Amino acid sequence: MDNEMKEMQTERLEKLERFEQLEKLEKMEKLELMELAAQRLEKLEAGGGEADRGYGLSRRKLLMSLGAAGAATMAGMLLNGGAGIAYAATKDKEKEKEKEKDKKKLIEEHGAPCLDDIPALLAFSRGSNTCALVSDPLRGGIFSWGASGTANGGTVFNALGGGVWLRQFSGSFNVCWFGAKTFTDSTAAIQAAFNAITRPGSIYIPGGVYTISAVINLPQQVVSISGDGQYVTYLIAVSPNVLHTMFKGTTNDTMEIKDLSFDGNAVADSAVYFDMVTHSTFSNLFITGTRVEALHVNGYNNSFFRCQIVSNYGDGLVSYGTPNYNNNVNVLSTDIYSNGGIGLRIGNGLNVNVSHSTIEKNAKAGIIAYDLKNVNIVECYFERNAQVGMSYTDAQNPTAVNVKSDIHLLGGGGITIGIDPAKPVECVKVSGIHWTPLNSEGVDNGGVNNTSFVFSNYLDKLTIESVQVYDNSKADSLLTIWGNGNTSIIKGDVILRANSRYDVKLIGVDAGLAVSGGHYIESTAARTKNYYDGNFPAYSRIAGTSGDLLKSQQRLDGYPAFELTAGTEWWGQPIAGITTKYPELPGTLVWFGAWVKADSGNDVKVVSYDGTNSHADTLTAAGSGQWQFKSILVPVSATAAQLVCAFQRLGSGGNGKVAFPVLAQAGASLNRFEIGTEADFHLPSIPAVGYWELGETVKNASPAPGSAFGWICTAAGAPGTWKAFGKIEI
Repeated sequence: MDNEMKEMQTERLEKLERFEQLEKLEKMEKLELMELAAQRLEKLEAGGGEADRGYGLSRRKLLMSLGAAGAATMAGMLLNGGAGIAYAATKDKEKEKEKEKDKKKLIEEHGAPCLDDIPALLAFSRGSNTCALVSDPLRGGIFSWGASGTANGGTVFNALGGGVWLRQFSGSFNVCWFGAKTFTDSTAAIQAAFNAITRPGSIYIPGGVYTISAVINLPQQVVSISGDGQYVTYLIAVSPNVLHTMFKGTTNDTMEIKDLSFDGNAVADSAVYFDMVTHSTFSNLFITGTRVEALHVNGYNNSFFRCQIVSNYGDGLVSYGTPNYNNNVNVLSTDIYSNGGIGLRIGNGLNVNVSHSTIEKNAKAGIIAYDLKNVNIVECYFERNAQVGMSYTDAQNPTAVNVKSDIHLLGGGGITIGIDPAKPVECVKVSGIHWTPLNSEGVDNGGVNNTSFVFSNYLDKLTIESVQVYDNSKADSLLTIWGNGNTSIIKGDVILRANSRYDVKLIGVDAGLAVSGGHYIESTAARTKNYYDGNFPAYSRIAGTSGDLLKSQQRLDGYPAFELTAGTEWWGQPIAGITTKYPELPGTLVWFGAWVKADSGNDVKVVSYDGTNSHADTLTAAGSGQWQFKSILVPVSATAAQLVCAFQRLGSGGNGKVAFPVLAQAGASLNRFEIGTEADFHLPSIPAVGYWELGETVKNASPAPGSAFGWICTAAGAPGTWKAFGKIEI
């Protein structure tokens, strides 16, 4: 017994030693491959040109992201398969030893002949056998004989003497069954696998590096394509001709593509291209090296989760275009960085959500969005986008304007900007965003714009809150309105709050000092309530030397208001001598606006004059009989000696009214910027004029013992029904 135990212990020790030796050998080979890959990357970086346009990963960052196993695979690819094949050869030796054992085991278990490979199966004279075993680790399996079938090169093969051999399997179609092999052109094999699926089914691509030399078309019946993970299953485009895409789908429903890496290799315009796909998921994808658009997906109810879209020469993720609407598009926990174009371009749809993602170092812009309703960009990280910027032109402004921003929303008109109120960007919320400056690495921003957020032309309802800009070297502002020769509007409620900075600027033609058309924020929702927020904007109000700037001639609805008659009514006295009294104003922008009220068919025009240039803006027939806030950004020329701001009533109806004018220097910081808060009314008695909504309250301006603290509207109307509340003790 002792001898037997000693022999067993000796055998175990020998096996352990062999295992440790093999493990050490594997680690040494992986380290060697990593070093070879690093050397190859260094050569690419040193060589520049097409291999590295400045958007690539560093050697250190790439190797850290790949890990040992990924580096080994990448090394095999970078070294044209040499080292990878050598590494695979060591494994083949071990597999050969097990091959004969496997054959015997299969024969014993199934009582069927065991053949080496598919050619042996095709040449096999089956006799009375109705089952055959193929031991080839890539294409092998269990096959049963059938009287009829159509050969497809993977799951059905013609049998010698008639009939077919049918692969016995369940689950996904393996592309290796059709001849796909690592470090070889597997285009035909992968396409054959897709074509072999005759009803909704899935495709599996095992770990390895597969080259693609032509567009692979995805039939509608393919509903899932999966690999073994990023960097494990690696598809690389290799072709003398430019490929439109690597995987192309037309229309599909409930598609899933996951756990794959695509390398366009500066040959493929896109990795995956869908004209129309719905209810689909793209997850755990790594895409690099494409020429135009890394991932192009039009459709609705689609989600992108835990993808890495890195170092592509053009745009990253794009989802736009007519007539297909891009509704309910979700980009979650996805990294889009170091791309040469736009990080995320999306348009023409509704309910777009981008969250918990990194948008970094995309040369033209971080996000471009247009013609959308309900846009939510929350809890994301932005850094160093818009190094190049976007150049825009339109019919009124033929000169290209280079606009830089992390988030750029266009109100209609697509990439060629032209105001289109029928296609606004609506209900936008930018929240919980963390920005670091573009020039944190010494990048020259050209003095044009380095703004966090830009909107152009038309925006309806905007909230920017809890946004942190971590470095004061951010060149420009939180919010920028782009001056492009058309009226630029933010309409509806506008809220900027809890941000680390609040500056608002105008950019565009003539270095931002010429206004053609208007650029203003207007709250024009059909309101009957008298909204007002004294903190908007909480800049220092400017007063003239010969009288107050704020002037009131009558009281309306409990607040000072100014009655407009035909022609122009100046509000307050002109501010003269601003070059000496207010030297900070010339060459900058001022914000001028007020709450205005005009009858239907009329309007209230905003007017300004700085002694050199005059500016005016309006909305045609905007009057609704309700109070609305209208304002304009006014550039003050560098040589301006005075500043005059006024309102003019347009139309032939009743008089217009103006209340709470504000003249302030734009670009100053404040801790709250909001339109849409209900006014806190104070009157000595129940309101006798004005339209009041149910639930509105008026505080007693002359409280006394025994009187009411205030009054509440219990039935809407003009002036409505009112009841007292809060009796004051005697």
